[in-house]
Amino acid sequence: MAFENDTNTGRVQKMVETFALIQKSALSNRVDADALQAMMRPLIEVLTAAGVVGAGVPDPQGQDTPTAALTAGQRAALHLADRASLRDLTAALLGRLEAHEARLAASVEDH
Repeated sequence: MAFENDTNTGRVQKMVETFALIQKSALSNRVDADALQAMMRPLIEVLTAAGVVGAGVPDPQGQDTPTAALTAGQRAALHLADRASLRDLTAALLGRLEAHEARLAASVEDH
């Protein structure tokens, strides 16, 4: 495929590396999950609009599969298990961040 090439793979790898730098900065500055989420919101919105994250998986009989009830991160992780590529890794990573943010928010509400 012309799309799945070294150039695009390198671009995705740079995105992953850039996000690692953003995470490192967040840790050094002791920002909370809300601040990190706010920083990443434009990227998450673009990926969601492009259908890379957040889409349900239709069932052949016309009903959504149980994956439709999963978060974007959980669906991305399942997809990654099936087709491990850097593009999928990026989607899984962003979804994982959403899940982490939700867990942090829930733990704050419990206290």
